[in-house]
Amino acid sequence: MATEVEQHVMLHTHDGVGLIRLNRPEKMNAIGALTRQQLGEAIKQAERDDAVRVVVLTGSGRAFCSGADVTEMVGGGGMRTPEDVGNVLRNEYMPMLTRLRTMPKPTIAAMNGPAVGIGASYALACDIRIATPEAYLMEAFINIGLAPDGGVSWLLPRLAGTAVAYEMFFTGKALPAEDAHRLGVINRVVPADRFEEEVRDFAGQLAKQPRQALAAAKRAVNHALESSYEGALEFESYLQEAQAGSQEFADGVQAFLARRKK
Repeated sequence: MATEVEQHVMLHTHDGVGLIRLNRPEKMNAIGALTRQQLGEAIKQAERDDAVRVVVLTGSGRAFCSGADVTEMVGGGGMRTPEDVGNVLRNEYMPMLTRLRTMPKPTIAAMNGPAVGIGASYALACDIRIATPEAYLMEAFINIGLAPDGGVSWLLPRLAGTAVAYEMFFTGKALPAEDAHRLGVINRVVPADRFEEEVRDFAGQLAKQPRQALAAAKRAVNHALESSYEGALEFESYLQEAQAGSQEFADGVQAFLARRKK
């Protein structure tokens, strides 16, 4: 008799918001092979579903994500050789993280608790981060003799600066939510008793914004991160030209003029 597959990841869609929840609270949402598979499927499904306009990634229990399930790296299934580690990063983590950064929908990391290792990579790959005061980011790779991964060597210096990134990489020291907010890494810190409500309200606001305009804004920022100032200006011109011919723009102008007449 086939055994029922555990649900390590849950996807729920409501009012234009796709909520992806890591569901291993007993392991602080550590990511193992099954979690990777289910998370990849959930992210892909949320991106392709036209009913989803905004994607929220969060965790169950007291953690956002405690990182990779290290027990799999030392036996018992999953990664066992150095080549396995590299291949999992290239073939499984990379597509998921890239999809979060590039999908034409806003992505929000709702950090209900600590985001450690690859968990921090997922939080940083999202467009916006909302956290509880108890949350923190930690690059703990140094503690087990590993190097940073999951794109964090690209993301963290751009968000927090190289000095902060080096200190976190070299020491494994946590960056508390309040400090991350001060540095601009986290957008807002919300008390736990209002956290889910505020995440839901903010995601709902974004879900009501013009879909193509949101996608264009995200494309503009991602392009600018790799571009010269002049290149960014040119790409903005291209995007704005496309938006100027859209129904979203026509509807927006009509609504603006109607408000002016009141």
